[in-house]
Amino acid sequence: MLQIEKSVRESFETVVIGGGQAGLAVSYHLARLRRDHVVLEQAQQAANAWRNHRWDSFTLNTPNWQSSLQGGGIPGASRDAFLRRDEVVAYFERYITEHRLPVRYGVRVSAVEKDGEGYLVKTNTGVLLARNVVVATGLCQTPRIPRLKGALSLEIQQIHSDAYRNQDSLREGAVLVVGSAQSGAADCGGTV
Repeated sequence: MLQIEKSVRESFETVVIGGGQAGLAVSYHLARLRRDHVVLEQAQQAANAWRNHRWDSFTLNTPNWQSSLQGGGIPGASRDAFLRRDEVVAYFERYITEHRLPVRYGVRVSAVEKDGEGYLVKTNTGVLLARNVVVATGLCQTPRIPRLKGALSLEIQQIHSDAYRNQDSLREGAVLVVGSAQSGAADCGGTV
């Protein structure tokens, strides 16, 4: 039997922490199985990483057929095309609405503690009791700034890809991009 703390506001069979791709996929399957659950997302709206941590012209480097969520169909107009940032955001919003996923926005989890056979999930809106907790918060939520940053002249503008939105984010003149992954190479198509 679960021990119930006086400050518990609600209880669920499962609490999913994080409303990104992984959290939404877990919620989809729990909903299909009619399992009692809630998804807690600290952002104020869906697709926060895509909406607020990608540059304006961001485009996926995987084809649409490879970017679908189960039950969501293949996003975009063509299965072999590549979704732009705003299309990813719209896809997530539609997915949540169409499947009636129980996502709560603006809920930040501060602790998860074992409590008998379940867990106390402490948040900025209160304490939840859950038999199961799924942590789906993602791997790369904080920009990694190399130590070299402090060694460069203050006259050199340095901007992390997390803060870059478009060419208006940059000063006039030459640009050096450090890194060759998608964040370092994808937006160089004549815009900078």
